[in-house]
Amino acid sequence: MQSNDQRLLDRILDDQHRRLAPHKSREDFFTFFTADKALQEWDLDNDEIMDGIVDGAHDCGVDGIWSFVDGRYVTADAYQYLTARASRIDLVILQAKTSPGYQETVFEKLHFHLPALLDMGRVEEEMTAHTNAKLLERTRRFLHVLEESASSFPELSVRVIYACTAAEGPHPNVKSKGDRLRGELAKITSGASAAIEYLNAADLRERTARGAKAVAELVFSEAPMGTSLGEGYVCLARLDEYYRFITTKNQALRLELFESNVRDYAGSTAVNKAISETLKSGTGEDFWWFNNGVTVVADAAQIVGKKIVVREPQIVNGLQTSHEVYSYIESGGQHRDRSLLVKIVVAPGSGTARDRIIRATNSQTQLPAGALRATEPIQKDIEESLIHDGGYYYERRAGYYRNLGFPLDQVVSMARLAREFTAFALREPHTALKHSEALLLEDAHYSKIFSARLDLDLYRLSLDVHTTLRRFLTDYAQDRPLLGETVENWLYPMACMSAHTLTRLRQPTTRDLLNIDLAHLDNELMERMATTLDGVFKAALRQNKAGGVDRIARSADFTTRLRQTVIGQSRYHITN
Repeated sequence: MQSNDQRLLDRILDDQHRRLAPHKSREDFFTFFTADKALQEWDLDNDEIMDGIVDGAHDCGVDGIWSFVDGRYVTADAYQYLTARASRIDLVILQAKTSPGYQETVFEKLHFHLPALLDMGRVEEEMTAHTNAKLLERTRRFLHVLEESASSFPELSVRVIYACTAAEGPHPNVKSKGDRLRGELAKITSGASAAIEYLNAADLRERTARGAKAVAELVFSEAPMGTSLGEGYVCLARLDEYYRFITTKNQALRLELFESNVRDYAGSTAVNKAISETLKSGTGEDFWWFNNGVTVVADAAQIVGKKIVVREPQIVNGLQTSHEVYSYIESGGQHRDRSLLVKIVVAPGSGTARDRIIRATNSQTQLPAGALRATEPIQKDIEESLIHDGGYYYERRAGYYRNLGFPLDQVVSMARLAREFTAFALREPHTALKHSEALLLEDAHYSKIFSARLDLDLYRLSLDVHTTLRRFLTDYAQDRPLLGETVENWLYPMACMSAHTLTRLRQPTTRDLLNIDLAHLDNELMERMATTLDGVFKAALRQNKAGGVDRIARSADFTTRLRQTVIGQSRYHITN
């Protein structure tokens, strides 16, 4: 007999499944739902959650796996932008079961596979036959950042989260198996810590009700100054209190606070080194004397006793300072009673005023590549165009539409649009697979994707093609397992193929692509393309099996070979 928590969780799942992802199976949606709740402290967007889900054939008992460096999710190319002075690495492994109880076999399977997957000396050629390509790549990311950050001796934490719809906690026998796995994972490196976390129906309900944290509190050390024009405050806050303001309960940096900041953390620059040295100095001089402070834009702010309660805070200036304060406290900095200058501005209801504040507070020094993206006119134009014409909700600022409850496949991040446009319109599927942040951060990539010279309909078309292909591949893989057992290595190459097969041209122009009739992207054509892609994958594997499908799909040579094959096959009727 179901408990009340189980019944209520079922209703929540039914409702969210229907609203957010009706095309997903119940099991697949439960995996996403559970990942969303399990990773709540890191505030990931939809694409980042999906990026870590590896559930499927040959998943070695792992449904999801995510790596974080100093609270930041490690994407396909994020290691290029991560600071070399990492202080903490987190690895989160998820197993999600719709069963109403915990099972010993879950831990037995993980205990068998995880030590080999997380071994730096692993031989991947020996693992490809029984491990799906996506799981191999995600564990490769973790091992890469672990090795690259070795010189900074970061704290390593491994957490295995086992979630199911149980009414109660696990049986002692299950916990015993979990403890054995925890002991094994703690051996990954000397000093590593490992934990097993169990989420049952009540826990999942509680996390659903908790939602994303939208209110923050800042304790001030001196009475704030207010203004007569509009609502706002200027105050001094101790470094340790500001650290609490920008971190979660598990001491991870709250990245959602910086979504409106046009910069990213610049790493070891001269300015950041100077901030770090000022923090470390023990001269008795206060920190705020030498630092411009931070600017917070909020929907509302209210003084309550010795603290300011801020609703929907966004740190629009001071990201570099915030990261350095975070690193200073995390590394055990002693002079925490010094103060930081904090400006809190309650912007008028108009989004224009908020954007002007963001630009004004971030135009005082030279910006790195990739800055001022979210507030650029092209980004706003894309958002408006997709909502009006395409039925998509474009998140210039991560989490906005997702938090409003729009369907998952209709919520589009900047990174997703960049990858899908690259694969289809630019016909570079290998680039879409290899890069994520680089497409947004580096001008060489960005300018080819986001340009006012491009027809806005091309962005919608790129998304439509991928949406159609993604649904087809999900169904196709049910009966015929994909080589590598991961959809992403097939999705982008087939999008590239579609640009040729739908236009029947060797070098389709933008205008040719916009004249495509998507009704022609039917199951018959997609099955033909899948068969062709399968053949080209197998031919490449016969020449070199090292790295498997995952490595092959990320090669520019493979894209060239695939294009030549499509053009050369008479079934596609490709002309000049």
